Parts: sequence; structure tokens; C-alpha cells
Amino acid sequence: MAKTRQKERLNVALLQLMASDETYADRLHRVKRLLSKCSSDVDMVVLPELWRCGYANFSLYKERSETLPGETSVFLSRQARELSSYLVGGTIIERDEDRYFNTAPLFDRQGDLIGKYRKAHLLSYHSAERDLLSRGSATPTFATPIGKLGIAVCYDLRFPQVFSNMAAVGAEVFVVPAAWPITRMEAWTALCRARAVENQAYIIACDGTGGGLLGRSMVVDPWGVTVASLGGEEDVLHATIDLERLREYREDFTAWREH
Repeated sequence: MAKTRQKERLNVALLQLMASDETYADRLHRVKRLLSKCSSDVDMVVLPELWRCGYANFSLYKERSETLPGETSVFLSRQARELSSYLVGGTIIERDEDRYFNTAPLFDRQGDLIGKYRKAHLLSYHSAERDLLSRGSATPTFATPIGKLGIAVCYDLRFPQVFSNMAAVGAEVFVVPAAWPITRMEAWTALCRARAVENQAYIIACDGTGGGLLGRSMVVDPWGVTVASLGGEEDVLHATIDLERLREYREDFTAWREH
């Protein structure tokens, strides 16, 4: 039976997964183990970018690509349904005929795939992402019973227009799966706070850890205050988002729609 929620306050859980070369079955087991640590009243779960194959495993992108729906989305759908929670499944390498995308799927409480976002900004700096993948283009906003969500992926954080475009059509919460490197720690913190303050929105930024990834997953409120954060360990981050307070703030101070 679906759980009833007050829509003004959302409980979110971020799965900060350790990078690993383990088998696919072991990766799924690792995700399930972390999901077992989620609170029973969680409204939304978020995974990091390319948690299945690893961001930097460029030679394996095509081999580990899949359609959507596909094997990984079936697994994620089941987890969303069992938790009765919305779930942003990090990203997968989505195969669509002869093109490949870095795609974030969104599932509802029943496990239905209700939307997806194909990463628009592909990294070329010390990365083969732009050579191997195609760009997405749609403004990634999704109206749900738990609020208006916007989804961006990792490198998108550096492009403020992505977030202002989402805010302009009502996005209140930005969800950012990432594989952010440890060498750019200060940029990660600064950009998450800036995107939250500029748009008077919550940021839910879920990074991987280990293997050169930063970790430091965080939830930032519209005032730029870090509500909750992790260090570099594999763990689950819980936080509560106050949408009622956000809406009151946006109504009183309208900078978010004056871009």
C-alpha cells in the first residue's frame, strides 16, 4: 500500500556509493545493502552518476550500455516499489539505436518510470565522455506529488542557465547525481551553494566516493546553508526538505524569477 505523505516536508536519502570494479551482481547487492539503511519514511532516494559501470571506464561504456527500460531500470523500479519512494537512479549509459546517452531515470512510488534526463553538458577535459556519448537537450523538470523536481548531472553544475531554466518553469528541488573528482572539492561546494542561492531552491547532490571521486554528498537549502553532508566514506545521507518554507521564501523574495 502506498504511503501517505505531507507534501510540505520531504525525507530524502542519498546513497554515496564506493567506486568499485566488482561484478554487476555485487554492485546490485551493494546498492541493496545501502537501501536497507534508508529510513522507513523516505520520500526520495538518489544514487550517483554511472554507479553501475564507473564514470572513468570509458572503454566499457558501450559494452555496459542498456536500453531504458532495461536490466538496471527493472532493478531500480523494484527498489522504488519496495520502499514506496520516488527514486532518481543515478545515471546509466542508455543505448538508443546507434547513439548512447548518460541518462538519469526517475521512478515513482509504484516503481513506474515517469521520466528521464539525458545529460546535456558532456565533459571533454581529461574525459572521453564527449567523444562517446550524445547530448541531451530537454529542460529536465518533472511535476510530482512531492514537488516540482529538476534533474541535472555532474558537469551541468557549471552551467547556471541549466538551473535558471528549470526554476523558470517551477522547479523547487534540483537533484544532481554526480561523479565529481576529489581534485575539485572547492568547486563542488561552491557550485552546489551557488545554484541553490541563485534559484532559491534545494540542491540534492549525490556523488560517488573512492577511486578518485570526492564523496561529500550534500543537501543545500535555498539560503545556501548545508542541511546535511557526508565526508569521503560510503554511507547513506538522510535529510529533510521543507518545501513550505521554500515556497514562502520564494513568494516573499522573488529574485529567483527575475533572471
